[in-house]
Amino acid sequence: MRKKIAAFRPENVLHHTREIAERHGFDFFGFPVFELVARKEALKEIEAVFEEGVDIVVFTSANGVKKMFGICEGKFDLNKKISDADVELCAIGPATKEELEKEGLKVNLMPVEYSTEGLKNLFDAFGVKDRRIAFLRSSEGGKGIIEFLESKRAFVMDIAIYEVKKKDLTECKEPFEGFVKYKPDYVIFTSSLTFKIFLELAKELDMREDVFGNAKIVAIGDLTAKSIAEEGLKADLVAEKSTFEDVLKELKSF
Repeated sequence: MRKKIAAFRPENVLHHTREIAERHGFDFFGFPVFELVARKEALKEIEAVFEEGVDIVVFTSANGVKKMFGICEGKFDLNKKISDADVELCAIGPATKEELEKEGLKVNLMPVEYSTEGLKNLFDAFGVKDRRIAFLRSSEGGKGIIEFLESKRAFVMDIAIYEVKKKDLTECKEPFEGFVKYKPDYVIFTSSLTFKIFLELAKELDMREDVFGNAKIVAIGDLTAKSIAEEGLKADLVAEKSTFEDVLKELKSF
């Protein structure tokens, strides 16, 4: 009998996530708990970055790449600007790298560990003093990496490409009820933010005590595991790698 897993993925990747799960022999249940809204104001900010000069551009997620190129489409040739300025591209994780390569860009830098600590180690290794670094990411991005780079005397531009908007409670009642009835063997949280929004919605729906049942909790990364622990819960498995497929591979031998 196939193990049942649940995860809360953005609308645009749900179908692909289901395909991956089924390919690895799992039954899948999932729905989004938030949507990603592009910030059109980011266009002026990215234009200013290239006018002033930039050495390294950091993309922290595949969604960030998609949203940025969507914002720039027909208005600002981001690909050409990056190539002409001889900018080094940094991607966190293989999915982000793959998305940049789809746009015809070459990724020069990628941390071994796909996290803030991984980025710190990467930048510490080659030095960032006096270098101009632009982060293109979510409005929810943590400030720890920015403060670290500034302490190393880098010039950092932190641009919010998109905002995270929690799903309306009326949209969530039915999927949450379906999730409880599904009774998954594993509940997978792909980020700290996903867990926090999921739990917030569960509390608002008065389902906090029902949502986990006997399911084992899987966290991607230490930060997600920490957020889970802060709510008095325990991650039964903390996945080392950040791609959903890698997590399923770990689950097979768990």
